[in-house]
Amino acid sequence: MKQSAWRAQWAVGCLLLFLALATAAAGCVTGPSDQASTTDPEASTSLSSIPVTSQSVTTSTLPEMLSDYDRELAKTATIQHQFAAYLSDQQASDDDPRIGIIYGLRARTQAITCRKALSTNDLASADAAMKEVYITLNLSKEIPSGTAAQALTDARDIVATVGAPSDNPDQAAVLLDQFIALLAPLLDEATAILGTTIST
Repeated sequence: MKQSAWRAQWAVGCLLLFLALATAAAGCVTGPSDQASTTDPEASTSLSSIPVTSQSVTTSTLPEMLSDYDRELAKTATIQHQFAAYLSDQQASDDDPRIGIIYGLRARTQAITCRKALSTNDLASADAAMKEVYITLNLSKEIPSGTAAQALTDARDIVATVGAPSDNPDQAAVLLDQFIALLAPLLDEATAILGTTIST
């Protein structure tokens, strides 16, 4: 039971990766409202049965028509998935400081989803994604130390006043851009720990 919390994060990461790549395979013809599926509140408790594939999927294989948000979403979800699999193999416990990287990458993925929704004026999806950002940030408070823990603390400060993005989309967009940039170094940290080169 000790590992149940972050294993749930792993399962959600698998779903986000699947959804990002499914969007790419469909040629990005789905509308902005489809983003809501990546922020389903039920997702964090019902995904433990999703199989994990060992096949590495990189953003270099995605169609050229993908937006920058789609590419960044796929990249973050891919690295989150690979890093979670690595920690699972090591049987890392919930108090392992490296677990903070998983929370950080998940929050970044959700924030990108929110930011993309704002860019298309899909305020309902933006609000739904932002709720998931806050849930993940609250869960990450259990990680007491490490560089990821500090980054998550700083990230909480940035989005503390966002609330529902639909209330002030312009301000929310600015703060989310800062949030996404702040957590970007976690991609490099995860890749360095993995000891592999991930094409982006």
